Amino acid sequence: MSSDDNKELNLRWIQAFNERDWQTEAACRSPEFQAFVSGSAEPLNADAWAGFLRAFSTAFPDARIAVDAALAEEDSVASRWTLTGTHRAEFQGVPPTGEAVTMSGIEFNRIAGGKIAEHWAQFDLLAVMQQIGAIPASA
Repeated sequence: MSSDDNKELNLRWIQAFNERDWQTEAACRSPEFQAFVSGSAEPLNADAWAGFLRAFSTAFPDARIAVDAALAEEDSVASRWTLTGTHRAEFQGVPPTGEAVTMSGIEFNRIAGGKIAEHWAQFDLLAVMQQIGAIPASA
């Protein structure tokens, strides 16, 4: 696949999340998929990743990711994004607050065989926890 094809795959994967199209989201990932995400001590395999997505999208049912920038080279795609949503169900032990949240993040994905094989993501979970009142905001 070309760099442009890989970038398009990455954007399709993010759009599948935005549409809660879990079948397409899973089809974008390779069988050997691993995710390395903020706050997780271990890499997430496909099943753990699906559980992570379900839990997050339950807590923030209107969450949407907007890609602010994306670069692709060879088998890699890097994206900078902004997620927005509303806290409507328990998230990491915090009962729903109805608060709107905005979270920035970056991700780096490796493509193999036309599928996303590795997902490395760093996102501002501290900001989300502050926005929902779980952690006091800095002065």
